[in-house]
Amino acid sequence: MKTTSEAPVASDIIEQASHWLMLQWGGELDKEQQRRFAEWRTADPEHDRAWQRLEHLQNTLSGVPTDTALAVLRELPDARRRQTLKLLGALLLAGGSSYLAQSQLPWREATADLRSGTGERLQRTLADGSRLSLNSGSAVDILFSASERRIRLLAGELLLDSGHDPAQRPLIVDTAAGEIQALGTRFCVYQRDDRSQVDLFEGALELRPRQARATRLQAGQGCWFTATRFGDIAPANLNAIAWHDGRLIAERMPLGQFVAELARYRRGMLRCDPTIAGLPLTGVFPLVDTDRVLTALEQSLPVKVHRLTSLWTTISPA
Repeated sequence: MKTTSEAPVASDIIEQASHWLMLQWGGELDKEQQRRFAEWRTADPEHDRAWQRLEHLQNTLSGVPTDTALAVLRELPDARRRQTLKLLGALLLAGGSSYLAQSQLPWREATADLRSGTGERLQRTLADGSRLSLNSGSAVDILFSASERRIRLLAGELLLDSGHDPAQRPLIVDTAAGEIQALGTRFCVYQRDDRSQVDLFEGALELRPRQARATRLQAGQGCWFTATRFGDIAPANLNAIAWHDGRLIAERMPLGQFVAELARYRRGMLRCDPTIAGLPLTGVFPLVDTDRVLTALEQSLPVKVHRLTSLWTTISPA
C-alpha cells in the first residue's frame, strides 16, 4: 500500500507546479512572483509535496556533469518548454519518490566506479590485467573480491579483453538481463533497457539469464538476451566495436537507426523524421565531430538538418 508521500499527485497540481518551475528556469522571480509562489506552496499540503518532488528531480538532474534534460529545457522556447514540463510532471510526479529511486535516472550512473560522459570513451587496465573500454554514456562498478572478478554494467556499452588471473577467479559481467562469464575472451556488451547485446570476438562466453537456462557463445558469435529468453545466435558484428577507434560504420543502415546511434555521442536531442528513417546509408564517420557527420548527411542524402537550439536538432526531408 502506498504512503501519502508515494501516492500520485493530482494532475491539476502537477500542472501548477510545472508552471512555477518553468518561471524559475526562465530567470529569478520578482518580488510579486515570489509572494504568489509562497502563497501557492503553503495553501495546500499537496502543493508542497508536489514541489518537493520537483526539487528532488532538479537536484538529481543538476548533479550530472554531462548533458541533461535541464540543459535542453532551458534552451527551448516557452511554449515548447511548457509542453515538455507538463509531460515531465506527468511522468515523474505521478510516479512518486519510490519510482524515482528505482528507475534508470542519471544519479545511478553518476555514482559508478567508472563512467563516461556523452561523446567520451574511456580505457582502463584493471587490477587483474584485463583491459576495459567504455563507450559514450556508459557506467560500470568494479567489484573484485577474493572469490570473483565482477564488473556490473549499469548503462551503455563496454569492450573487455580479459586478463590472466593467477588465482583463477571467474570474470563476470553483470547486466540487467543476467550474467556473462568470460572464458579467456574479447567481447563487447551493450545494455539496452532490459536487453543485453553480446558480441564475442575471441574465446568463449557463458550467458546466464536471471530466469532462463544458460547457454554458451563461441568466438565469432553474438546474440541478445533478456532475463527470460535469448535471441537467435548470429555472426558477431565487428562494426559494433568501431567506436573503440572513434568511428561509426554504416553498411546500408537505415537513417533512423544511424541517427539513434549518432545521438549517443552528441549532447542534447537528435531526432530523425519518420518519413526519411528508412533511407539507406553507407559510410565511415568520425565520432569526434558529430556536426561534421550531420553536414555529411546533408551532402549525401536528400535531408536537411534543423537546429532548434544548440541542444535540439532534427533531420527532416530536404
